[in-house]
Amino acid sequence: MVENVYEAGRKPSTIVLGGCHPINYIVMTMLGKFNREYEKEYLSYWAEKNIYSFNPDDKRPIYSIDTPPPFTSGELHMGHALSYAFFDFVARYKRMRGFNVFYPQGWDTQGFPTEVKVEKKYGRLPPVEFRKKCVEWTKEFISIMKNQMNELGFSPDWNYEYRTMDPEYHKKVQYSLIEMYKQSLVYRGKHPVFWCPKCSSAIAKAETEESQKNGILNYILFTGPKRENLQIATTRPELMHACVAVMFHPSDEKYKYLEGKEITTALGKKVKVIADADVEKDFGTGLLMVCTFGDIQDVVWTHRHSLEIIEAIDERGKLINSGEFDGLKTEEARKKIIEKLKAEGKISKQENLSQNVKVHDRCKTQIELKNSLQWFAKIKENKEKIKESARKIKWIPSFGISYLEDWANNVDWDWCISRHRVFGTPLPFYNCPSCEYNEPVEYSKLPFYPENLEIKKCPKCQEIMEPEKTVADCWVDSSITPLIISKWKEDEKFFNEIYPIDLRPQGVEIVRTWAFYTIYRSSFLTGKPPFKSILLNGNVLAPDGKKMSKSLGNIISPLALKEKYPVDAIRQWAALSGAMAKDRPFSYEDLNRSKSFILKLWNASAFIEQNLENKIPKKPEELRLLDLWILSRLNLVIKQCTEHMENFEFHHALQQIHIFFWNDLCDNYLEYVKYRIYGNTSKESAQYVLYHVLLNSLKLLAPISVFTTEKIFQEVFSKDKSIHSEKWPEKLDVQILSEQELTLIELFNKIVSELRQHKASNRMALNSELKKVILTMDLEFPQELLEDLKQIMNITILEIKKGKYSLHIE
Repeated sequence: MVENVYEAGRKPSTIVLGGCHPINYIVMTMLGKFNREYEKEYLSYWAEKNIYSFNPDDKRPIYSIDTPPPFTSGELHMGHALSYAFFDFVARYKRMRGFNVFYPQGWDTQGFPTEVKVEKKYGRLPPVEFRKKCVEWTKEFISIMKNQMNELGFSPDWNYEYRTMDPEYHKKVQYSLIEMYKQSLVYRGKHPVFWCPKCSSAIAKAETEESQKNGILNYILFTGPKRENLQIATTRPELMHACVAVMFHPSDEKYKYLEGKEITTALGKKVKVIADADVEKDFGTGLLMVCTFGDIQDVVWTHRHSLEIIEAIDERGKLINSGEFDGLKTEEARKKIIEKLKAEGKISKQENLSQNVKVHDRCKTQIELKNSLQWFAKIKENKEKIKESARKIKWIPSFGISYLEDWANNVDWDWCISRHRVFGTPLPFYNCPSCEYNEPVEYSKLPFYPENLEIKKCPKCQEIMEPEKTVADCWVDSSITPLIISKWKEDEKFFNEIYPIDLRPQGVEIVRTWAFYTIYRSSFLTGKPPFKSILLNGNVLAPDGKKMSKSLGNIISPLALKEKYPVDAIRQWAALSGAMAKDRPFSYEDLNRSKSFILKLWNASAFIEQNLENKIPKKPEELRLLDLWILSRLNLVIKQCTEHMENFEFHHALQQIHIFFWNDLCDNYLEYVKYRIYGNTSKESAQYVLYHVLLNSLKLLAPISVFTTEKIFQEVFSKDKSIHSEKWPEKLDVQILSEQELTLIELFNKIVSELRQHKASNRMALNSELKKVILTMDLEFPQELLEDLKQIMNITILEIKKGKYSLHIE
């Protein structure tokens, strides 16, 4: 029985459903507390019964999902609640459609944020000990987040859990890198790279983001070949010691006499003047200095004109090769150099300038460009192949692939995959310090850790080789998740059944990283695209449309919401959030509507359960028109929901269920059949219809409202089964209503609505008697509908007239 639960010190409310029969139900303010109990109950039940377990020996068709491994920060945010709900809807729906769903879950464990927290707590430790502390820290956070995932009703198969910090995972990553090295896709070289001074590490372009900054444009005096003053405009005078050329646009007549000549910088260094068409002649004075390196354009010019490369800063962002300014951080050096130049009269003017600078997306530090010996993966020369592989995948929505293509089209250089950190996957290579020869670790030695080095001699110069001490970019780890979960190079049969993965769900903001790198690596390693479909979701914004952030104080936590709302209301909010791949503001309106709907579901279910009288109704020989109408509506909703779920249109699916259950069933049909149930008039047919409408409505809702549907299903229909093991609803075999009959029902509903409004406006109870109603209409109601109308609205005399529609109540 669907029971009520008392809140301490309070009684459950009693309301009159439709004014006829009193039933107890849970008041809205109590719903959250009520759900806490059975939510916990069913988490244990599902685990004990292995409801969500994948069986590789099962003969049913497999549907596989490559779920995003969240970074182990310790708490799920609203983005997790949204995106993980999306693919949990898919997994549950596919199970009900008869698929053997492979739904593993992993953890993205390694990275700079964890190192910062561990170092803050334990200080700097030897690498092996430090890594051990990072692992301990991460395991604790995984336990917390795993529990949070379960509480939100997510249903992965935890038997296939993975962690990127585990030795077995390291082994697979290292194996993949060695394979790519042998294909000449991975190499070591000295190139300009994005460098984070705070993290003391190279980073990839995809780890940078734009940030607006207020700077100063300094007009500095250089000396020309005729000892004339030449003004150079720059925001970075601290890099002047690494100036290797001065440039102007070829069409700028005032500087043509300088081409090929030498001029002297404000620090006394002689550099050549070069004409180049990429110079913006309207910026500053039209003359600019090329330093190694101030920005990406400096890199382009340096290589285009074969200019000298001067190391300007060290790993910590401090000046080197600058003489008196060595050891100063860039900000401090800028101030000192400006002071010096002002004192020497070499700054003619200064202007405020708003500029966009690149910062590290993790720590928000302004990045530098630094020439450094690093490991790279070849993406620039392979970007067309990556796009070609991406086009073989179905993108949902279809425009989603444009994010990847735009990123690929703007790739400037290869992917820097090495990071100067400790908590990461060690790169599996040995390097010769003398001749720069390198070679991979033997497969049999994997997983490889530099502290377990063996003595190796360079085959070229016989020098003792050194193990690589950098670790892999975290995207190197996560870019082979489809290979990890499909047991690549481990179980060929399993791999062939799982790969390529049916669905990769992920956020739009990481198309340029996770999708791009995964398609690149997995396609080149297997010869096939890693996925059949990619499902994209946007970000969750604050209700005012702004990005959620601690500084703005507008963060909404799903864990905090869970204390006030049923989990199923949060899941329904996710479903109602709208179109894919778009950022959307969080909506309390959708959340409260979902909570109210769940309350309506409980209310209606309690009424139906009570009136089924503990029996499974048999199909009657004949159904009334109103019965056929609600079953026809149910068939249509089953068809619509199936189509919407197949197309990942969860908002449309749930909206159709809301309309049907709330409006057609609760507002109309339940009220229509009460006189039959209480008066034993066609009672069996009403019970039959109520049974099947509720059962199929619960099944349609099951992928989204996982706890509520399970509770009602087991209380009303089967205590020994889970609704999540049931089959998805199929069209019921009932008589199809004609267009004329549907028109009659539509008019019937309109008449009932107007009579209800009359009673409400006259402060009459819904079951109050109407002595006489005169109904004028062109259509002709069958006697059955006329009798229904009289009984439903308690009409003593119903007079029917022919003519234009009108309703008169005496």
